[in-house]
Amino acid sequence: MNKNKVLKITLIIPILILFGTLLLTSCLDQLFTPHANFPNAKELLNQHEIDATHFFVLSDWGFNGDFGQQIVANQMAQISKLVGLNFILTCGDNFQYNGVESSTDNLWKLNYENIYNDSALQVPWYPALGNHDYYGNPDAEIEYSTINSLWNFPSRYYSFTKILNSRDKALFIVLDTQGLINDYHNLTDSTQSDSIPEIKWLNKVLSNSTAKWIFVTGHHPVYSASTYHGDTYEMKELIKPIFDQYSVDFYICGHDHHFEQAKDTAFSTNYIVTGTGAYPRPVEGNSHTIFALAELGFSYFSIYNQTVSLYFVTAEGKIAYTYSLKK
Repeated sequence: MNKNKVLKITLIIPILILFGTLLLTSCLDQLFTPHANFPNAKELLNQHEIDATHFFVLSDWGFNGDFGQQIVANQMAQISKLVGLNFILTCGDNFQYNGVESSTDNLWKLNYENIYNDSALQVPWYPALGNHDYYGNPDAEIEYSTINSLWNFPSRYYSFTKILNSRDKALFIVLDTQGLINDYHNLTDSTQSDSIPEIKWLNKVLSNSTAKWIFVTGHHPVYSASTYHGDTYEMKELIKPIFDQYSVDFYICGHDHHFEQAKDTAFSTNYIVTGTGAYPRPVEGNSHTIFALAELGFSYFSIYNQTVSLYFVTAEGKIAYTYSLKK
């Protein structure tokens, strides 16, 4: 390569980097623009029922404090103090971009302990695995449960129950969707999906449930209006028929970095995307979309009496969307 070509390339590369940086900054500025028409969370939630069950859902949050992660964490602490938070669910990609190597990896401090260190966030966490967690050592995230008593991660997929009152309880199921997708691809005959251990387990848990409410979390969406990933074919083939059969109330996920509520109107499950814990991406809409927004934030659920209320809370402390389900 002659000197002139080398010189041209040397000059072009910084220009491309600068252009890319300016373009990204411009996109982020648009995503993070305050919404004056959204109600203030403190005004809307300050009279909330103190004896309800309150939990947050956070996904795609592991950026070591960057890309808005710290801002979201700060707002989570403020809302927790307001409503009296009981626990936090995550939907994976807990560590971008390559997971953790061990349960003592320094990323635990940089990405988790030092970020969500407000006393209002010292509640039980119930994590799920994402595809980026699989790039590292996913079992290390399970082992961390033996180090931090707030990190409740007994296995790659698991369930737990919360007592709501003297009559009702809620079932929470945490899926390992990356494992499901991997197992699905390993089948020689896709019609034999019932042979997948996690599918067998899920059917058993749901068939034995007497809970009033059923919440399922996982990383990959069933429905998503994002142009980045969008609907997950394997989840529609493997998981949606089970949700339809057992009338699951909510499936909550991340992977795509936006807020969304979607629904197949023929069935009862509400599909919630909340991959907004650090770095949102643009979203459009499709035939299943009820609401969608690209914005930093987290989802807040309240279970009270006969109602589940959902709030999409932005990092600036606004309520972008609310939804209530009664039964």
